[in-house]
Amino acid sequence: MPWAVPDFASMVVMAQKQTPTQQLIQTINILREKCAWTAALTHESLRTYLIEESYEVLDAISENNPELLKEELGDLYFQVLLHALIEDEQGNFGIEDISQTLNEKLLRRNQHVFDADGEVRHFITDDVDEIIRVWDAAKQAERQGKPKARKNAGLPAGLPSLTLAQKLLDRHTRAGSDKVDDQLVSHSVRERITDEDTLAAELLALTARAEELGLDAESVLRVTLSKRYGSEIDATISPKSPSKR
Repeated sequence: MPWAVPDFASMVVMAQKQTPTQQLIQTINILREKCAWTAALTHESLRTYLIEESYEVLDAISENNPELLKEELGDLYFQVLLHALIEDEQGNFGIEDISQTLNEKLLRRNQHVFDADGEVRHFITDDVDEIIRVWDAAKQAERQGKPKARKNAGLPAGLPSLTLAQKLLDRHTRAGSDKVDDQLVSHSVRERITDEDTLAAELLALTARAEELGLDAESVLRVTLSKRYGSEIDATISPKSPSKR
């Protein structure tokens, strides 16, 4: 059940005893009950805001602006709390359940730091390859007994197609998949693109050509990725190719 809404006098007293996070949760709960706009929000209607706030966080990071980043992270956190409250109202889970689930996952996937009881190990490796191997092994163990088709090698379908393409290629390459070979990159492409500047110029030229042809470059690449990689069952899992989280 959502948190009960106290009267104003009680709120003043409670605010003096609450942490800022507790005060924030209470404020959001009150908005959910008293504000018609906030009350009408659903998981579906919040999707656009979640994406927008995520990109605004990225912009703040790019600007190297701590104050702006603090504000934008708050806006993104608001989205998380709203989604949690919606589920809490339906009796499914709340923010504490989310925190517990995340904590358990971090303990489980960082076994180079924590032992089976969640205690910090006396010796902690600083070998990054070993750290990633342990993380990946934990992820694979979680999947055991749960075989299922993994669209886009388990990557979020909502990723921008260029980002999705690079991550898909990375996962398939490290797994030794037959869906990645040297023929994907022609000799002429290797000659033209040799560094960051030439890559940027090539990407811009391809985008301009798509515009000339009346094609949406984002959609064209996404369709191609779907056709080539589609649904895979553990096609990108290999003990010798740890994931990048």
